[in-house]
Amino acid sequence: MAITLSSTDVLIVGAGPTGLTLAIDLARRGVDYRIVERAAGPSTASRAKTIQPRALEVADDLGVIDRVLELGQVHVPTRHYDRDRVISEAVEAAVGVPDPGVPYAPVWLSQPLFEQILRDRLAELGGRVEWKTEARAVAQAADAVEVGVSTAIGDRRVRARYVVGCDGGRSVVRTQSGATLEGVSYGEHRWWLGDVHIAGLDRHCQHVWMSPENGILSLFPLPSTDIWQFQASIPADDPDPASPTLELFRRLFTEHAGLADVAIDAAGWLSLYRINVALADRYRVGRVFLAGDAAHVHSPAGGQGMNTGIQDAYNLGWKLAAVLDRADENLLDTYELERRPIAQAVLADSTSRMHALMRSAHSGDRATAVRGLTDDFTTGLTIAYPGSPLTGAGAHDTHVRAGDRAPDAVGVDASSGHEIRVFDLLRGPHWTLLTFDHGGPAHRHRTGSPLATAPRTVRITTDSTATGPGTMFDTDGQAHRNYDVTGDTTVLIRPDGYIAARAAA
Repeated sequence: MAITLSSTDVLIVGAGPTGLTLAIDLARRGVDYRIVERAAGPSTASRAKTIQPRALEVADDLGVIDRVLELGQVHVPTRHYDRDRVISEAVEAAVGVPDPGVPYAPVWLSQPLFEQILRDRLAELGGRVEWKTEARAVAQAADAVEVGVSTAIGDRRVRARYVVGCDGGRSVVRTQSGATLEGVSYGEHRWWLGDVHIAGLDRHCQHVWMSPENGILSLFPLPSTDIWQFQASIPADDPDPASPTLELFRRLFTEHAGLADVAIDAAGWLSLYRINVALADRYRVGRVFLAGDAAHVHSPAGGQGMNTGIQDAYNLGWKLAAVLDRADENLLDTYELERRPIAQAVLADSTSRMHALMRSAHSGDRATAVRGLTDDFTTGLTIAYPGSPLTGAGAHDTHVRAGDRAPDAVGVDASSGHEIRVFDLLRGPHWTLLTFDHGGPAHRHRTGSPLATAPRTVRITTDSTATGPGTMFDTDGQAHRNYDVTGDTTVLIRPDGYIAARAAA
């Protein structure tokens, strides 16, 4: 059979959370793309289960936040045991974010459900995943990349202006492009994982056993399902751990818990997980880019893996769209410049947390172990790009600077009188120019521009008499406080919600 050649602007390889996020972002920008996945269909393995506040802000912008909040759960208490005796119970498995500039606390939701939400959104935008389509070969030319793929109906070739490898830790795109994954394996930190059904156990909380003799056992109820995620640490001195089975999980539960009225009655996905920590030496090789696990793999401590990949895609999407719309191609170099240092920090942090968790388990220090799993760093809200070439002017004596994430705030739409959030103004594929003022007769405000690429301009004012479209009344000064604005100020915000520049008006 002849090999058919097709073409597209962007070929996304891999349809996990990273690839789907990128596909949605490109679809809403009108970019010609394809997303292919070697699997025959969606995975049912729970895998990741934490969506952090910054990734939830991405979900808001992409139009899926309502569904995520509907199916997910914000607060899941953690109940600690000593065998069959309850030691403590507290909302430790998720932290709240009591900040008016931060609309979302971490949400617990299994990866398969989150991926389904993303696929549904992609379908609304007219897109679909091409299943049973495996990338086999990647060859670059000066103006395009040719990818050989294997499909259910034979081999094909896809010619794309850009290719993004979102195909996991064993990425074919990474290997074929010449990038390498460099890191270490922590063979002493291994886990039995699985999705199980349990009878007789309260689903309102996570159940945890920790002891120097048996290590850690965690049973987590996955929201909007009848499934529990089973996690048990493997002894460091076990040279050849057993393959995970239902029988093994039952035995481990008995050894840790000893709860006579609780039974594990079925198991689905089962895995023996070895912790590897590695980072790609490059995120860009010509017209090929890497994102998500194809670019970085690390410990699950802190719940960063899926979230870091989502933010990779969110950073890259608008830049690809801009270059395809004739922006300078050097813009694409900023993807690696901005995102690779973030991955380095996440790798170091998650590794440190995992070591601390295992030390605490062996010492029986439950409180320290749980406190060390989540904090301001894990939320993703502290990520900033102050040294990026895309970060322009800005005062250095403010708490919110150029390069920082743009915070949220609540005000009133001057036209309708309805409550409105700053994030409502940022939502969409555009740049946004916020002009802050306290009113006065000298102010003149333009709400539009004849240039299609001009930013959306929004006036944020404490002047209660202000009217007209594109104006937000800052009722109690919350927006001014959240942006640390005192005098008249303009703030330019990138499409991915980071401040590009700020200056006195």
